[in-house]
Amino acid sequence: KCDGARPICGPCQRTPKDDPCEYADGPGRSRVRALEEAVSRLEARLREYEHPEETPSIVLHDPYQYVNIDDPVSSYSTHSSLSSRMSPLRSSHTEGSTGSSDTAEQRIALPGTRRLLEWFLNNAVSFGFFLDHLRFSDSVLLPLDFGHQSRPCPGLLSTVYLWGIHLSPQTQHKDLEHTLLMRALRDTASDLSTSNPHPHRFIHTIQAETLLGYYFFRNGNILEAKCHASSAVSLTLGCGLNTLRSSHEQQQWSSNINLPPPQDAIEEGERINAFWAAFTLYQDIAVTVDPPRSVCGIFDTPGCQVDTPWPLDMDMYKKNILPPRSSMTLHKFLNHDQQSVDENQIPSATNVITKASLLLHQASFVAGQYDPNMPPPEAQTLFATFQSVQQLISSLSSQLFPLEKFDHETQKLPAFREIHLAHSLVHGSIIRLNEIFSDSNADCRQYCVKSAQAIIHGGGFDVAEFGCVNPIMGTLWTLACQTLVQEIVRLRSLRTGENKDKEDLHLDNEDSLLASLQRGLSALTFFSTNSALMNKSFLSSPLSNDR
Repeated sequence: KCDGARPICGPCQRTPKDDPCEYADGPGRSRVRALEEAVSRLEARLREYEHPEETPSIVLHDPYQYVNIDDPVSSYSTHSSLSSRMSPLRSSHTEGSTGSSDTAEQRIALPGTRRLLEWFLNNAVSFGFFLDHLRFSDSVLLPLDFGHQSRPCPGLLSTVYLWGIHLSPQTQHKDLEHTLLMRALRDTASDLSTSNPHPHRFIHTIQAETLLGYYFFRNGNILEAKCHASSAVSLTLGCGLNTLRSSHEQQQWSSNINLPPPQDAIEEGERINAFWAAFTLYQDIAVTVDPPRSVCGIFDTPGCQVDTPWPLDMDMYKKNILPPRSSMTLHKFLNHDQQSVDENQIPSATNVITKASLLLHQASFVAGQYDPNMPPPEAQTLFATFQSVQQLISSLSSQLFPLEKFDHETQKLPAFREIHLAHSLVHGSIIRLNEIFSDSNADCRQYCVKSAQAIIHGGGFDVAEFGCVNPIMGTLWTLACQTLVQEIVRLRSLRTGENKDKEDLHLDNEDSLLASLQRGLSALTFFSTNSALMNKSFLSSPLSNDR
């Protein structure tokens, strides 16, 4: 403890440090005091943002009579005439609302909440959001207090606000991001232990943990990402979401937490998709950061049975369409015992993305087991597994809608972004599986090169128009670039001593590969400006220093 001695305190004399001692009563503000004041200002702004009714109203005269409704965190006045100009929904909530004050009603009209929600929901599908967008949006905008049980859990709402600020094109509010992150972490951690439990606390906490996992994954904080992904997975298993619609009825009651029965097909669909969203995030992080021989986890342990059917798109649940009951979903799929189910399976982007993530994980695991010097019996077993996964990838690839046939004029961008992700995951699986034999087998090498080019070109679409993408794309683009560099190096090594015709052929191939490589590095460069993970992927990419 500091003894206040000057000019150097006792502890600093015993343990010298580079920074000079700072005193609260010094001539200027100390660095600690400046940081404390900055935190206090940010917390005050955040409180004004969430509780405008507690902020004294300050009415200013605007000589231009203009209200900037696009400012998401503007200073909010409770002046009635200003609120009515800002609120297109004011009249619809004036009558029949219970437990809401006039200031609470004005809170629904705040452009901040609406804009944050819009920025988030426009990209939510890329970050594991499995709740129905319309129902969630309506509950967020209810004219009720933060934490009211008719609105989302505080942890989920704070996490959505965090994502809204993170994805906001308005950079002047980025200083709120860290404060919102701290609040989201605090609220999410306490939602399950509050004295007044929220009726949807388990599903909402799974959603919040999944979104936080993707947030840290996107920002390159892998340890935190794995922590929140594990929390989401543990909650899904604890709630029995791995045995939803199980054909083994006894499995329905094996969970530690008994959720109330779903109210309708949408709510049941949300629970199905909640399990697979956490599953996919967990698998993708493992593929990205774990050593190839260690790409496994809780879903690979004996006794972890998954009976929940494959997910569907939310639009299908809205039409009261639910997948048939199933059992041993992962086991049957990986052992090719899924044909009868797949024949009747309704096409679903969510379904294909989930399976493609699983196959990328499996391909990485198989590749990690390969050893050129392994005994013949083990080599035969590995090759049989190799062929099995290869057949699964080929089968799933045949179910994909061709990117070249996608109508950009009539189809929405998020739909194409999902199809693009599914294709990229499948091609990434092909590379991971075949690269172990690419040095000795020409067919495997060509599979890798063609898949790398397919990942990068993406049907000829400019990926910059996506705005943001699933973090796993950084891993896939890096993998594609590394594959192309290896092929370019191989072609250059073959030029020595060859005749002119073969040399010209290799030059033509090399030009094509270099063009693809340039495109891949451009994609990583573009997305690295807003994603630390993409930036790390770009810096680790071949030739990144030669750009």
